[in-house]
Amino acid sequence: MVQSIFLMHFHFDLTDGRNTMSDAEGVDAADLSEAIEQAGIVIEELRSGGELMDVDGAWELVIKDSGGNELHRIPIRSGE
Repeated sequence: MVQSIFLMHFHFDLTDGRNTMSDAEGVDAADLSEAIEQAGIVIEELRSGGELMDVDGAWELVIKDSGGNELHRIPIRSGE
């Protein structure tokens, strides 16, 4: 029996409420839980690459579906 897996498409935008860096490419995941796990990996990669060293203020990674609907927010702090 062949099982079909339906993936959803998610985008991870970085925002401080005034400025937004949009994720035009996005990623596929089975569900929101998996997308949140992937977002954590993205944050760690940005942090280890030094790309979050200059983050000042209250930045967040916003997870959106393919229709642009906001599904979840993850706070990002510098130096963590």
